[in-house]
Amino acid sequence: MSAARHTRFASPYSLLSEWAERADKQALHEVLLLGFTIDLPFLERFAIPAARGLGARTAVIGDAAQGLYDPVDVRMAGRDYLHGLARCRGAFHPKVVLLLGEHACRLAVGSGNPTLSGWGANDELWTVVETEDGVSHPLLADLAHWLRKLPDVVGMARWTADHLRELAKLLCERHAHASACPDSGPRLVHNLHRSLLDQLPSGPVDEVRAYAPFIDPEARALRALVDRMSPGKVTLGLQPRWSSYDAETVKNALDGRSVRIRLLEETRMRHGKFIEWRTGERRHALTGSPNLTRAALCESTEGGGNCELAVLSADTLPLLPEEGPSTALADLKGRTLRSHPAGDGRALVLLGAKTDSEGLHVLLACGEPASVLISTSPEGAPGSWTEAGSVPPGRTEFSFPTPDVPGAAVRATCVRPDGSSVESSVVFVYSPVQCARRSTHDGGPRLRYDYTAQALFTDERAARRFEADLLRLREFAADRSASRPSPATEGAAHAAVTSDVDRWDAYLADCRRMLGLPLTELALGSVQMDLPQAPATGWTVSAVTSTATAGEDEDDAAEAEGEDPVEAEAPRVPGVPPDQRPRCRSWARRWADTLVEPERLVEPGTRDDSGTAAAPRRAQPLPIRLLVAGLYVQLLAARVWDDDDHSWREDLSGLLDALAFGDGPGDGAAGREAPPETGRRVDAVAAVLMTLLSQDATFTGGGEHDVLAARAWRKHKHMIARADPAEAKDLMLPPEQALARVASWSEVERLVALAEEDDPHAEAIEELSKAGWSVTYKDGIWEVTGSFGNPVPVVARAADRLGRHHTGGVLVRATGRKRWAFAAWAGPGLVLLNPPARAWRTYEVRAPATPESRFAGGDLSAVPGLVGAPSPLRSGPPDALRTVLAEAGLTYPELIRRLFEDVP
Repeated sequence: MSAARHTRFASPYSLLSEWAERADKQALHEVLLLGFTIDLPFLERFAIPAARGLGARTAVIGDAAQGLYDPVDVRMAGRDYLHGLARCRGAFHPKVVLLLGEHACRLAVGSGNPTLSGWGANDELWTVVETEDGVSHPLLADLAHWLRKLPDVVGMARWTADHLRELAKLLCERHAHASACPDSGPRLVHNLHRSLLDQLPSGPVDEVRAYAPFIDPEARALRALVDRMSPGKVTLGLQPRWSSYDAETVKNALDGRSVRIRLLEETRMRHGKFIEWRTGERRHALTGSPNLTRAALCESTEGGGNCELAVLSADTLPLLPEEGPSTALADLKGRTLRSHPAGDGRALVLLGAKTDSEGLHVLLACGEPASVLISTSPEGAPGSWTEAGSVPPGRTEFSFPTPDVPGAAVRATCVRPDGSSVESSVVFVYSPVQCARRSTHDGGPRLRYDYTAQALFTDERAARRFEADLLRLREFAADRSASRPSPATEGAAHAAVTSDVDRWDAYLADCRRMLGLPLTELALGSVQMDLPQAPATGWTVSAVTSTATAGEDEDDAAEAEGEDPVEAEAPRVPGVPPDQRPRCRSWARRWADTLVEPERLVEPGTRDDSGTAAAPRRAQPLPIRLLVAGLYVQLLAARVWDDDDHSWREDLSGLLDALAFGDGPGDGAAGREAPPETGRRVDAVAAVLMTLLSQDATFTGGGEHDVLAARAWRKHKHMIARADPAEAKDLMLPPEQALARVASWSEVERLVALAEEDDPHAEAIEELSKAGWSVTYKDGIWEVTGSFGNPVPVVARAADRLGRHHTGGVLVRATGRKRWAFAAWAGPGLVLLNPPARAWRTYEVRAPATPESRFAGGDLSAVPGLVGAPSPLRSGPPDALRTVLAEAGLTYPELIRRLFEDVP
């Protein structure tokens, strides 16, 4: 279903209320509120709790000079929603309400500000779009285009701009994958680069009717409107006392026209704005945010006018109420001009403040000739402000190393060279992690207790509880991975944060909820863990009750407080008494066995001997696998195994397989896609494990230990080659016990250098990994996976990079969230398969062109060099593909089977 309608409904809040009452209980992913004046206490009383209660990530953006709030009355900004400020030379004046769910959407574009008056008392005019069942509407595509362009013209904080562009991307994906979309209907118009008046049709028309609460003092917009449309008749609506106008200038602007003035009733403030015109029996209307002023109608935003947003509709019903008396233009009297608020061009404008694990970041609208002092307060009350530091002269963006509390108030002050002192309006510290969309897995599985490594090694009951937790985590992780979002909304499912730092912070918060702080540090290294603490609510994965006593906990706490802080920061080897070592060996083996279902590792899509697709084996989330690897390294350093006991080697080999298992996007915590930092940690931990496994063994010998190490080396040297030893320095433990098994920095570094020599692809893989993609190689085909939308540019780039080391050609498949593409490249021939099309396309790519440069745009219709017509798959491989397959030792049927075995 898709519908668009004009309405004078009481409030956009009703859209949230109706969503909460949906019979299908569909989650709400995104809420965006745009306005000129913003009343944050009003929104925090009604709209924000409703939106957050439905699970939505929420953003409220308004004009930087028009906030209607005292900072002491604001409690949720920054910690529950993004409060963004926008600044342009005119007024930032659009009014938008967007609700985006998994399959449904609501969009309201109109005249009401997000205030008590705009959403309740005033008579406003809105155009509302309602879509269901994955259907889209042209207005959604228009809104996506406008949101993407808006930050290029209007000043705002970088994170606010990223948020709007991310919403634009979600709307574009919704529109591209829509099951249906009407071909005609209302369209969105804006004035970022071109005035609204220039986008209205030229006359003559039979009649023009218009109303707005503000008419500019010289009535220039009215004059320009009638000059452009040349109407035979004009009807102008006014509320005699409440509209802002000058009767004399209105008369001058409309002089010589057939004009009637409709004096509207003043029982309610009419704030809805419109221009409607009629030609014959057909009516058109422009509705939305623009008043009848020059800044709104006659100028573009980049030219110094307001930023306005309107809807252009055809075949509309009359919008001017048939109420109140009409009078001739000559009888119009009065001057009710009200000052229209405008920003001070010399004002000090602080556009936003954001906190993450790297510190506190602030953004000014423009640089100042003197230093700008930044002060913060936990609640914005007088006497509670403290200085955070100063922004150097000329700088607009600056970062302070210490993060601040999400939601804290921030202001800027500056003493300019002329001696004048200026102070900015207050902004609120924004935390992307705290304001993220509520995941369906926020109450997901987690360990029951805050274990420590020492407790796991010395407390048998804690070890048993830990093993039970691990088994349950694996079960729940499998159930979670089985429920995938729909293709049209998969992007929304991951639209929680907007930068690499934000994604890493969110991932750390998820891991900390799952594992607890001590084990998260062991799994992911000595990362900065000062992110806002999430409430420890929701169900747990273990039903075993605690057997530790309060006294034991207090003793542990006291012991921790008594440690020397310098010593606490250094890598520590847990102490394991000799009589407990056999039990630790047993527990370590059992923990390792929980990582992936026993017997064998089965990659998704593998088929059994009968040709039937085998069910994927269930594996632990990646943080759990890293944790168990870290525990095993600590046990080796504690000399848990005797000198002549090498059973740990099989376990290390299995741990390496487990780290590489399912390596790709989405292999994260709480259903969140794992950020690139985890890949670097995995590679470094694998290098440590491989270093330990290679001790007292060679890769070319024939002994039992040699064969095991060589097999692991062949399977995982590509991971070792791209490892940075610094990412696992916490696992390079000191040899505190005689004959302990530890991996030194020099040993790990030497092994990485050896892997780089053996793997000429290390540099290319590192480049692709930095782009956020996972790169693996299996039986002749390179697999590149990531969260990208269009796989064509990715597969071309990967083929270009990896093909430099394959003289006989390279086979590459790139798999994104919803699509995949395959390329065979052996210069100058490139053969491409881009489903859903099941046909080979052969291109000739000659220097200086490369596959990357040729396919960078992703639009195959614009790519030159196509050789012949596309050939169906059933016709066999093109000659260029046949040559590469022969070099790779693959047959054509085998290639087709591997490419399509996972496709339903």
